[in-house]
Amino acid sequence: MLKRIPRCSTTVLTSSLEHPWTENGLGSSFNKAKIDARLDKRDLHFHDLRGTAVTRFYIAGLSTRGIEQIMAWEETTVDSIIRRYVARKAATLDTIRKLRKAKRRT
Repeated sequence: MLKRIPRCSTTVLTSSLEHPWTENGLGSSFNKAKIDARLDKRDLHFHDLRGTAVTRFYIAGLSTRGIEQIMAWEETTVDSIIRRYVARKAATLDTIRKLRKAKRRT
């Protein structure tokens, strides 16, 4: 995907001025996006996006190993995020679904 994006900096995340984002600039842009999405009253932080991605990858059926590779995280970190943010019921139902799917293949 990065190969298709025009290169304007050696940094992946750049501002509209094509300069690397500063911490304050990134935070300001994130807060503006929260306001635009009407989520400004919620206690959301930029790092929450990564946790959300992990939970959505997991619920979509990606393997823990695949998620680790995408996120460049250790297994324990991915497991911790899944345990913390994926409801036990959703995790249980997902496991049952995977077991049923595996059983159909045999």
